[in-house]
Amino acid sequence: MTAASSRPAHVRIRPSLTAAEPEAAAPVPDAFLRADASRRVPLRFQGDGASMAGHLYRPRGAASTERTPGIVLCGPIGSVKELVVPHYAERLADAGYTVLTFDPRGFGGSEGSPRLHHDSHRVVDDYASAVSYLLTRDDVDPARVAALGVCMGGGHAVSLGARDKRLKAVVAIGGAYDTGGMLQKFMGVDGAAAFCRSINDILQQQYVNGDVRYVPAVAPGLSKEVPLAVMPNAEAHGFYTRSQADAPTWTNLMTVASIVSLFTYNAVAHAPLVAPTPLMVIHGTRDGTMLPEYAQQVFEAAVGPKELVWIETQNHVQLYDQEPYVDEATAHAIRWLNQHLGRP
Repeated sequence: MTAASSRPAHVRIRPSLTAAEPEAAAPVPDAFLRADASRRVPLRFQGDGASMAGHLYRPRGAASTERTPGIVLCGPIGSVKELVVPHYAERLADAGYTVLTFDPRGFGGSEGSPRLHHDSHRVVDDYASAVSYLLTRDDVDPARVAALGVCMGGGHAVSLGARDKRLKAVVAIGGAYDTGGMLQKFMGVDGAAAFCRSINDILQQQYVNGDVRYVPAVAPGLSKEVPLAVMPNAEAHGFYTRSQADAPTWTNLMTVASIVSLFTYNAVAHAPLVAPTPLMVIHGTRDGTMLPEYAQQVFEAAVGPKELVWIETQNHVQLYDQEPYVDEATAHAIRWLNQHLGRP
């Protein structure tokens, strides 16, 4: 057990970053994680009016008819199943779990229109459909299924846990929980309102013209050439740039309307409703993208069995594809899942 896991769950390791505090520079890792495509089997399942693309990860050596506990894994906003989630899925499968990852509607290999449009409520619906599919499989124990999410998927795992009592446990890693609150914290009240109004004006033009407006999903920053992006920061841009070869279905575009969803999404309000399902929140101590204070808020709002784990990080994406952070986060998740689903 690490030092972080031995601390009382309610103690904050270090104060959260504020909107004015710069994020600590990340060390250059020796190597980024690379997913093993041979570990996953492509499949399709039915979502809410759309055919969904997924990958299934099974424990090594498991017989085709052997029922194991199952996990549905959801990743960052605008990503696809080949990014981030394979690193967690492989480790969870090694621990004896059958893991399902999926492309939300409109992304990757899943059907749905408009393409490349993010709506958190719609993603949570897709998450629930993935749970429904996993429960039908002959190689999964339907009494032992959990949800795990990373980044935006962490918030979505909390939202899913609030409405889906088929789940036996929920784990949220580096989650995005109150995206509207974060925007307002970073921009200030007037700045956030002005930014929202600029999006409203673009969508008014879209309404008049009947087209769908797109912007880059990620950019190193905003400029005259790129005046708007969903994730305009160097950290996100660096991750997707180095990972794009692993995910040929990922496209650096998203709808402008995707940004509207971020103004009103708040999984902190959903946290109390997860009870009595056990909830584990795992977060980086220095995350300048998904501020740690919101992970603290989710933990404090939850009223059922819960644990908050802090991992000593220097940024957000270290929990995406870098060691030792992914290994440490997964080890805590496995401990929680084994406790509440029963060891595979």
